[in-house]
Amino acid sequence: MKKIGFIGCGTMGKPMALNLIKAGYALTVRDLNPQPVEELVAAGATAAHSPREVAEKSEVVITMLTSSPHVEQVMFGPDGVLEGLKKGSVIIDMSTIDPLVTRKVAAAAAEKGLKMLDAPVTGLQAKATDGTLTIMVGGDKELFEQYKDILQVMGEKIYHVGDVSMGEVVKLTNNLMGVIAGIGACEGLLFGIKLGADPKVLHEVITHGGGNSFFLERLAPYPGLVPSAPVNNDFTPGFTTDLMAKDIGLILSAAEANKVPLLVCSLVRQLIEVSQARGYGKKDWTIVSKIINELGGAEA
Repeated sequence: MKKIGFIGCGTMGKPMALNLIKAGYALTVRDLNPQPVEELVAAGATAAHSPREVAEKSEVVITMLTSSPHVEQVMFGPDGVLEGLKKGSVIIDMSTIDPLVTRKVAAAAAEKGLKMLDAPVTGLQAKATDGTLTIMVGGDKELFEQYKDILQVMGEKIYHVGDVSMGEVVKLTNNLMGVIAGIGACEGLLFGIKLGADPKVLHEVITHGGGNSFFLERLAPYPGLVPSAPVNNDFTPGFTTDLMAKDIGLILSAAEANKVPLLVCSLVRQLIEVSQARGYGKKDWTIVSKIINELGGAEA
């Protein structure tokens, strides 16, 4: 089995790495936070002191990082991945970042005789733990087929979506549609409840109607509607407000560069930024419902 390096062992990365260990892969791990590294070492991984060391010990390096600058630092830094990988090795970046940065990394990797797939994921932490994430992969189709077995350890639904960076494009499109649907559900609940509808009846009916969405079924931000929703656990994050703000920024930046008007997304960004300004950056992004409810004069 191939030797794998894994950089970025946070909320999503740690359970993904654990699944690779359970599948029998020899894993070398790196994260700025020592705690998840210690947990992974206890499970059978080897720790490294730099991205370069991870690369030197690996045939495949997987990165699961929070932003474009983090990916650039890990790849291009003086002790970066590109300095450590041997010719013919493979990078699989599973972060959600700017597609232009993905293309930049892929081009630099190709100059060194390396290959790259971008493979961002969708699904909450529970799916990362269960190995049932949805993974959108950009890159050479033959390369995708060669390394699909690794991805199948972490994901249930795995799609090849085009050339390198198209994984990022599809992932950001998914997030754009998801956040807009979520804001729509928040406003819809506010409207119905303010006009006297019973919240549970409202939720039951609309989850079987044209207004239904993943957000309404799984994350409905009104107490008692969905027991596992963050609203019932002090908005403990599955996906933080800060991360949503980051992704919306990536979407709007790419849209501006390609002259794509995103009117609703621009409004969504303002609502998310209000949540950040209120100190909710580390809370689940569905806490934006509190802002919407306050604007509507409802109990937040």
